[in-house]
Amino acid sequence: MKEPLPDAVVAASRLRAAIEETAAALAGADLQRLLANDAVVRKVLNDIPPSVPLSADARARLRHEVEEAQSAMRRCRRLGAALTDVVRFTLDAQGQGLGYEPSRTAAKALTGRTFNERA
Repeated sequence: MKEPLPDAVVAASRLRAAIEETAAALAGADLQRLLANDAVVRKVLNDIPPSVPLSADARARLRHEVEEAQSAMRRCRRLGAALTDVVRFTLDAQGQGLGYEPSRTAAKALTGRTFNERA
């Protein structure tokens, strides 16, 4: 009989899946899907259990999930940056800028490249 996965591995797997769903929403430029997944990401982050000692096998599985989550996060960053560029170029072509300010400082500040990942 196989042992159940430790809570940390399950949480990491759920986090990876939520980040991958975010990437899919960004890739499809699907705002409703992106907004709906925001609540899922928040719940998953809140449900991460405290650190406990893990077996070597569990650590390896956890490491794999974290590496996959990092990969998905890098994809989100690239997709978010590309989507921001498309929006910026579209607004520039219309003579408009990002944000609510009359100046274009908001457009310069919105790069999508300031988030640092850590796991």
